[in-house]
Amino acid sequence: MKLRIKEYLPFMIAVILVTAMTALSELLEEKEILFPEIAAIACGSLISPKLSWNTDLLRVFITISIGSILGVLIVLFVPLALWLQMSLAFLIAMFMLSFSKTSFAPMISSIVLPVMLQTRSVIYPLSAMCLTAVIVLVRLSFEKAGLFHSQSFEPNDTINKKQNLSLFYCWCIGSLVIVIALHFGCKYAAAPPLLVAFTEFCRPSSAVHKFPFKIAFVIVFGAASGSFFRYITVWIGIHQFLSAALTITLVYIIMQRIKMYAPPAAALSILAFLIPESTLPWYSIQVAVGASAFIAFAIVRGKLSGFIADASLKFLL
Repeated sequence: MKLRIKEYLPFMIAVILVTAMTALSELLEEKEILFPEIAAIACGSLISPKLSWNTDLLRVFITISIGSILGVLIVLFVPLALWLQMSLAFLIAMFMLSFSKTSFAPMISSIVLPVMLQTRSVIYPLSAMCLTAVIVLVRLSFEKAGLFHSQSFEPNDTINKKQNLSLFYCWCIGSLVIVIALHFGCKYAAAPPLLVAFTEFCRPSSAVHKFPFKIAFVIVFGAASGSFFRYITVWIGIHQFLSAALTITLVYIIMQRIKMYAPPAAALSILAFLIPESTLPWYSIQVAVGASAFIAFAIVRGKLSGFIADASLKFLL
């Protein structure tokens, strides 16, 4: 019995944290408290069998903190069109990802999300920092208790031209999708968690090259489940935090069942509780279109990179 409690404790803590965040937002009637990427960080830190990124917990907290502040500052002090603001935020995130010497892509969402939603309140970065700190402390506690193995972090201490070119490619394609999505009035096709997912897809070791349909399913399922349970809140009149609890529980369970841990899918499920109700009918469709485009770009790039590498090798030989 004790063994089963230890096995499910991280899962329960992750669900409780997301639920508490939503409940506090609802109680105080303050949307800025909702930080959807917390669901993703909880997934990669507590639900996944191992830490989903090559990073350490201190860098997780620092990058989310800096990113959330920078995102709000862009909205306040960079008077550009929305597509330019989002592209700039994404570019800054690429630089942060490179200089942090990690693969912790969720920092991207911490910068781009407040820009997409035009957040001007200090509550957003405070919420992001506090919630991330809680996850970091929970993860450290579980490591000390032996529920998780401490994962070693090996920072890239050299300038990796190939990695930087990959990040530049991600920025170019991501910015293109941002421009197209905003032009056609479907900005959630370039939702920040999708930009996070695309950056992770561009890594050669990404599972998207082996299981593209399974990853697409998890991502779209996350968005669809969030939309559905948000509708339940509107139709039946139940508390939003109960719907959020059901949503994130279902998404985490699906990930565990099919053994496909995609943290951005968790963030997309909670993002559905932050967007205007009028956009809900099209939310999951826009996410599906954006996810399909990003997966296609990642696969094509992977095949082209392999072809160029093989051609170069044959030429040298």
